Amino acid sequence: MQTTKSVRFPGVIPVLLFIIVLATGCTNKKNVRESDELKVLPYPHIIDISEGLSNPSEIRLSEIADSIRYVVLSKDKQEVIGDVDKIQISDSHLYLRTSSDGIVKRFDMNGNYLNSFGNIGRGPKEYLPGSAYSTSVNDDKLFVFRSAMDSYLVFEPNGNYVETVDFPVSRTMFDFRSLSDSVFLCTFFYIGSIMKDYTENPFNCSAGIFDCNGNPLKLIEHPLKNADISKSDAGNMISMAPSITFFDNRIVLMPDGDTIYEIDSKSIFPGYIIKWGNVPHNQSVKDFFFRQSGPSDKASVWSLILETYDRTFFRLTKGTEYYIFEYNKVSGSTRSMAIERDKGFLNDLDGGDDFYPYYTNRSGDIWITGQDAYTFKEKNSPEILAKSEAAYPEMKEKLEKFADNLKQDDNPVLKLVYLKKHLGQK
Repeated sequence: MQTTKSVRFPGVIPVLLFIIVLATGCTNKKNVRESDELKVLPYPHIIDISEGLSNPSEIRLSEIADSIRYVVLSKDKQEVIGDVDKIQISDSHLYLRTSSDGIVKRFDMNGNYLNSFGNIGRGPKEYLPGSAYSTSVNDDKLFVFRSAMDSYLVFEPNGNYVETVDFPVSRTMFDFRSLSDSVFLCTFFYIGSIMKDYTENPFNCSAGIFDCNGNPLKLIEHPLKNADISKSDAGNMISMAPSITFFDNRIVLMPDGDTIYEIDSKSIFPGYIIKWGNVPHNQSVKDFFFRQSGPSDKASVWSLILETYDRTFFRLTKGTEYYIFEYNKVSGSTRSMAIERDKGFLNDLDGGDDFYPYYTNRSGDIWITGQDAYTFKEKNSPEILAKSEAAYPEMKEKLEKFADNLKQDDNPVLKLVYLKKHLGQK
């Protein structure tokens, strides 16, 4: 009987195994990426409030974000900066309006002051305190709306004046954002007690997209459009402007009601529908738009919407109870975390104070808010940090050092949170 000899090729089998494993790994990676994209449910998403309230959880910042950073605005105290009341983030700069003088200022991402834009006043190249402003999509211009003057000023990033453009919209306009080189989103408000002389129907729309000359392109009609409202009733009405955040270079908008909108330069479409179930909630015209004589026990969404690749967050009030809600865009499930008023996510990144942002960059992957230096030191004292938990001890050490070096009379501190990236995300 003849025996066949086996032939050995040293190193071939390990190499083949490596190639097979590598190919399998690449295939799996590709499949995970594709399936991850497919798992995200289509718009509009339905958010079940009853389910969220029955699913109490701890919502930690480390689940959402990779890191947190703190920046003092201009360590040069010759540049006095009051409370920050609006922030816009471009790819490489921060544009702020503060309470100290109302002028829009530009900073780099480390908080260094670079320049300001125009002056306060009613003359050429001037605007009034509190004026809305927006950076352009490509970060090469700044637009400042001239309240009560039906126009906006255009500046180069270095502060040089370019031109004034007529922009005749309702004087109830509250805010605007540049969506492209020629399209703005505008939001509107109405407070009857201080706008009693407004004789036209002010409730044309809650928000809308307009061309660069103020012509409406698409509108979200206000629920009270064409309503027969007496002057006495109008004096008791409040219609707040919708909140604005960004996700994936489009705007996420929450006007009064149960629909959250997604907006880009060409379209407005429902992104989320709030489903309340048996939870008592604001739903009538009186609930939404008339002054309440006392505290309400009805539930309502009361903060801006934070959308990420796979989740969406907002705060909800229910009588004297406050919650952060999380909607999972992959599973469609909802959970909630009970909080104190104005509190936020549990900051277990570095063990610092709870965090809830008020502004986002256009991609929606940087969340930001501001705080005065005195409060920051108080909320991040050595005694508090000694007891706090941190997923990243090195981040906690940085926070401890930052808080220790911060002076109580320093300019405000910005908190920047950088979100996790996900497979399938651009």
